[in-house]
Amino acid sequence: MAIRIATLKDKPVNRRKIAEFKSLGLEAVEKKDYLSAAGFYSEAMDLDPDDATLLSNRSLCWLYLGEGGKALVDAHKCRKMRPDWPKACYRQGAALMLLKDYVSACEALFDGFKLDPEDVEIENALREALEFLKVSQSTSAN
Repeated sequence: MAIRIATLKDKPVNRRKIAEFKSLGLEAVEKKDYLSAAGFYSEAMDLDPDDATLLSNRSLCWLYLGEGGKALVDAHKCRKMRPDWPKACYRQGAALMLLKDYVSACEALFDGFKLDPEDVEIENALREALEFLKVSQSTSAN
C-alpha cells in the first residue's frame, strides 16, 4: 500500500517535469539551439518513454543538426508508436531525404499524404522527394 501511494504521489511531479522539459525544448528550438532542445526532449523521454511527440520533436532537432541517422531512428520509433500519425511519416520522410534515400522518403511521405491529404507541408515534401528521386535516377543512369 505504501508503495502504491508513493507511485501515485510521484506521477504529478513527473508530469510537471515532463511539461517543463517540453517547454524548455520548445524555447531552445525557437532560439535555434537544437542541441539543447534535443537534450531537453531526451530528459522528458527518460520520464515518459511512450510519448511519440517527444520523439518527433527530437527527430526534428536532429534534422536541423544534420544528423540524419539519429533523426531517422527517432522518426522510426515515433512511427511505430503512432503509425497513423501523419507527422511521424513526415519526420521519417525528412530524415530519409537527408540521408538521400529518396525511394524510402517518397514511400514514407506518401504514407503521410494518404493519412492527411490536406497537409500542404507533407504534399510539398512529397513533391520535393519525387523531384530528387527523378534527378538522382537520371544522374545515376548517365
